[in-house]
Amino acid sequence: MVIKYLKSQNYSENFKKFIRFQLTALFATSIDFFVTIILKEYFHQHYTLAVCVGACVGALTAFSVNRYWVFRSLERNPMGQVFRYFVIAAGSVILNTAGTYFLTETINISYILSKAIVALIIGFTYSFYFSKRFVFYA
Repeated sequence: MVIKYLKSQNYSENFKKFIRFQLTALFATSIDFFVTIILKEYFHQHYTLAVCVGACVGALTAFSVNRYWVFRSLERNPMGQVFRYFVIAAGSVILNTAGTYFLTETINISYILSKAIVALIIGFTYSFYFSKRFVFYA
C-alpha cells in the first residue's frame, strides 16, 4: 500500500515525507515505550493500561512533529487536524492495545516484544497512510 502510494505521486517528495514520518514515529514510539515501561514497572499498572497511556502520549508527540516537520501543514485549520488526528490516533491506540494483548496472551511473550511487533505493523501501514491522506492532506 505504501509503495504503491509513493510511486503514484511525486516519488522523491513522498519518499522524503515517508522517511520523516518514520523518524517521527521512532521518536514518538520511544516516548510511548518509555511511558509504558515506567507505568508498568515502576507504578505497577496493568500492561494494557500502560500500553494505552503510552500510545496516547506517543500520539500527541507524533501529531505535533508531523504537523510542523513531516507534512508542513501549518496553513490548514489546526482544530480540524486535531479532530481528524484524534480519530486516527484512537484507532491506532485500539489496534496497538488489542494487538499487544492478543500477542502477549496467546503466544505468551513479553508485553514489550508484543508491543514492538504491533507498533511496527501499525506504523508502516495504518498510521502513515491515514495521517497523510486523512489528517494532513499532504
